Amino acid sequence: MKIVLLCALALAGTASADTAKAKDPSRIEIVVTKRGFEPETISVAANKPLILVFTRKTEATCAKRVVVKLGGDKKVEAVLPLDKAVEVPVTFAKGGTLTYACTMDMIKGTIQVQ
Repeated sequence: MKIVLLCALALAGTASADTAKAKDPSRIEIVVTKRGFEPETISVAANKPLILVFTRKTEATCAKRVVVKLGGDKKVEAVLPLDKAVEVPVTFAKGGTLTYACTMDMIKGTIQVQ
């Protein structure tokens, strides 16, 4: 009986660890589709390093590059190859509303920094 309980607890612990790994709060997945960036709005904490992971899933978009505004004149740009995840490490210095967008600033998403 004790062995069965220990096995059940061990499996539950493994499932929780896997779930925690899958939902890493320091990584935010953003997909480029025909509709634009999804999600269109993200909320993040100020002064907390995180990784935005962009994956372009369509050829029918001008968002083949992304520009992430960090505040002031600071920004980060990255090329978004089709069907490949691109990690963009960022830290937002202070609260406010910023954007991630295509280079023409036509397709964009909003970053709520708190």
